[in-house]
Amino acid sequence: FSTTAGSTLVAAIALVSPGNKDRPETRTAFAAKCAAYLTRGIGLVVVDVVTNRAANLHNELIALLGHGEPFLMPQSATTYAVAYRPLRRDDGDRIDLWRRPLEPGKPLPVLPLALCNAGVVPLDLDASYTEARRSSRLS
Repeated sequence: FSTTAGSTLVAAIALVSPGNKDRPETRTAFAAKCAAYLTRGIGLVVVDVVTNRAANLHNELIALLGHGEPFLMPQSATTYAVAYRPLRRDDGDRIDLWRRPLEPGKPLPVLPLALCNAGVVPLDLDASYTEARRSSRLS
């Protein structure tokens, strides 16, 4: 959040839960929430480590935004992380994205987290996960 002009959301990290992937209406609701962030110019990172549901919510979001093949992930990519950077341009809006399939046992990626009107910061997912495990004493 930025507090310069009051509490303003400038970036979001969405962690996918099993409930987000279990029914068509929950997948659509998740995709709609993500699309709302992007259309407001809010940077977004989606992290999906849910292994017991096969839906790909990135692909749901891309379909909702009206984009197709070049922006989709393979159907086999059920765990992944994606960073989205919305850009407003005189010649039209666009969204840059970085897609990373995730593999069990491999380190999580570093992705760019776009801050609305404030540049980009690196989001080290593996370091964040390791610190969360350490501080919560999870094995």
